Parts: sequence; C-alpha cells; structure tokens
Amino acid sequence: MSLFQELKQRKVFRVATVYLVLAWGVLQVVDVVGEPLSLPLWFSTVTILLLAIGFPIALVFSWIFDFGPQGPTRTVKDTSAPAGVRSSLEMVLLFVLISGIGWLIFRDITEGNGEVWQSSSTPVVILMDTYAPRGVYDDETRRKSGTNADILSEVLADFPVITQKEAIGSTWAREAQILRQDPSLVIIHRSAFFHSMNQDLGVGYPGGGEDYSEEFRRLYQIADNKLIALLGFFANASGEVGFIVYSRGTGGGWPDANYRAEWIKQAESRFPDLQGKITALTVPGGTEAGSFMRQDAATLIRRHVWGALGLDGSPDE
Repeated sequence: MSLFQELKQRKVFRVATVYLVLAWGVLQVVDVVGEPLSLPLWFSTVTILLLAIGFPIALVFSWIFDFGPQGPTRTVKDTSAPAGVRSSLEMVLLFVLISGIGWLIFRDITEGNGEVWQSSSTPVVILMDTYAPRGVYDDETRRKSGTNADILSEVLADFPVITQKEAIGSTWAREAQILRQDPSLVIIHRSAFFHSMNQDLGVGYPGGGEDYSEEFRRLYQIADNKLIALLGFFANASGEVGFIVYSRGTGGGWPDANYRAEWIKQAESRFPDLQGKITALTVPGGTEAGSFMRQDAATLIRRHVWGALGLDGSPDE
C-alpha cells in the first residue's frame, strides 16, 4: 500500500483538515473576545503556540488510533484498498484545502505584525477625550454626541498621520490596546477622566460664584492622578511617545503658564520617563468660549502636533 493510501486509511488527512478548521475558529473567537474581556497581549500568542504544538500531536494520534463509537482503538492496516486516479485527485484536493486553511491561520498570526510595521512608517496620533457632555467644548459637537477628539481629528485631517479616537469613561481600560498601535503622540484632555467620573458619580458643578465642594476637589485630584499615571505608563512602555495635554481651565489655574509648568514638573517627578515629553496647552477662549472649532485654537494645536512629531516644513504649507 502506498504512503498516501496508508495516510488516508488512518484518516490523517481528515484529522488535519478538521484540526486546522477548528484552530482557525479558535483564533477568530480569541480575536473577537480579546478586547471586550481585556485579555492580556500574551494570550493570543500562547493560544497560537498551543495550537501549533497540538497539530503534530493530533496527527500522531490519528495514525496510531482509530476513534469510533467504542472509543479509541489501534488502527489496523488494510492491505486490500486499491490505488488509482481517484486517490491522486483526492490527494490534490486535500492538499489545496489544507494549504488554504493554513494560509488563513498564517495570515491571522502575521496580521498584527503587519499593523505594527505600517504604524512605524506613519506616525500614529491617539486622540483621547471624555464622552461626557460637560467636557465637550462646543454645542454642535455635543448635540452630535461627539467629543473634542472628533474635532481634533478634523483639524489634523490633512496631516501625514494615522489618528485614533478614544472616548474615555470612568472605567476605561484600554492601555494595552493603545500600546499595540505604537503611538508617536497622545493628545489628551486634562479633565477627561474627571468629567467621566463626575457624570457617572453625579457630583454637581458649582454654580455662579459658588466654590468647589470638597467632594468635587477630591474627585478632581483622583482623576488628575489617574491621568498622570496613564501618561507615565505609556512613557515607560514606549520610550518614543510624546504627550499634549490640553484644557480650557477647569480644575484650577491651567491658563497660567506657571501653573502648567508646575503641573508638568510634578508629573515628571512621579514618572521620570515623562521628562521632556509633555506639552501642556490652554485652549484659546477659556472656559466660556474655548473650542478647537476656533481658528486660533486649531492653529495652535496644529503647530504643536507638527512640532512634536518632527515633521518637515510647516503645517500650513
């Protein structure tokens, strides 16, 4: 009996085909549930390795054992099976099928590496902001359920960069996914975490000349610490990333240059990896009229993004 006939009798080809189909299905499931379940980055890699190790094991078992209604039994060699043209055709079809499924798995394995390679040649800019209405700067964007990041994506639309918008909630936890995109620059609203927390926890803003409440100040400090910790995490994990932090002035004296310089100094003292990587901007127009839809604000952020990325020429050429 030929080797092909022997493999066919022992159902090695059938087991290989079924295994590859199931492996491909497992990879699709892992890809779909990975982000919602916040699975660690190594989970996909371990899954691929286990599937690769299991493949030859499955083939060896299919050669040795025959799995039937009575469970696994040792395969008995059948010397009466004839060989012919049909066997050759089946071999070709099985080879094509296995090769096709193998290619799908290989594509899934290498797809992530391809994305990283692409992002390394084109700067990736992450635009992070709150979805909470109180933190959105203009009425038109608020009515459309947008964020300041939506406006910034339009302001930077003609730049040679890849932009990714992130709507931050009080329980936002996508740090690992952001790092996978290998960002060159992160632009984040200084009060993004606070506005999300404020909306979810129902802490009211002071009205008129009323002073901030103790609960208001406490939550703002928590949110500010969370923001700085996030920047420190990114800087520690990716030494090339830079940051632009913007605000109209909520939460203290942000419009004052000395206040912003002291804020950066405190962030750098907590996380030395942030040294020289933070630019703190106040949005023209202040708390009453500040918006990136204003020409002066759009020009300001364009100039700083262009400079932070080290792009040639001028942003308005």
